[in-house]
Amino acid sequence: MDDIKRIIATITVPSKKRKVYYTFTHVMLQLLEKHDIKYFAHSGTMLGAVRHEGFIPWDDDVDVMIDENDSDKLAALMEEIESFGIRFGTSKTIESGLVQFVPFGAKILAGSRYFMGFDVFIGEKIEISEKTVYHYKSSDFRRWFGQRYVATDEVFPRKKYRFGPMDIWGMSRPDDYFQRSGFRLDEAIIGVHKSGKVTADAAIAELKAISAYPITDETVLSLSAPYDRLELFDLEHYRVT
Repeated sequence: MDDIKRIIATITVPSKKRKVYYTFTHVMLQLLEKHDIKYFAHSGTMLGAVRHEGFIPWDDDVDVMIDENDSDKLAALMEEIESFGIRFGTSKTIESGLVQFVPFGAKILAGSRYFMGFDVFIGEKIEISEKTVYHYKSSDFRRWFGQRYVATDEVFPRKKYRFGPMDIWGMSRPDDYFQRSGFRLDEAIIGVHKSGKVTADAAIAELKAISAYPITDETVLSLSAPYDRLELFDLEHYRVT
């Protein structure tokens, strides 16, 4: 177990950086609420909310999905993001099926230069196996992640989950989604973005060498992502002046 803890520590996002991630998440969730966009946690964010009550310790972004019928509301949100210290990432159009937001405001970053993406996926309602489901509106994402759809009646009415120092809306019944899409409650895999790939690959190799990958150790599966103490404010506090 000591070896597993040591290896996991090499890929766990530092608490100072995690504080920034939670602050940015707080601002984005408030903006979504302000515009009455009924988002729900998706992908690793949904898994983190259930399994870790926050970020997966080595995760470095947030994924949510919205109904395509809320696209006009998202467009209105996009018009004011710079006022709150946020700009667009690499994907910046509703038509693409994904809008990525990244922070630049001093009240979010608090002197750091950490990158973080908050990904808003557009969900399209389609019929699969005689059920109405949300799937990626993007044909590319639908092709790459064919099983990551969720029945609409397993999303709504949404459920609130603890997410570090805040709450986040998520799927009301995510179990079938987890089972089908490969997000597991009883084991963990390590998936990070390109910037952390070398470190992640080294951690996976070490875990495999001691027959501990995928990770099934309960103490890892129940880890909370550490973060420096932070105070969260109403949305107007983060406005760029």
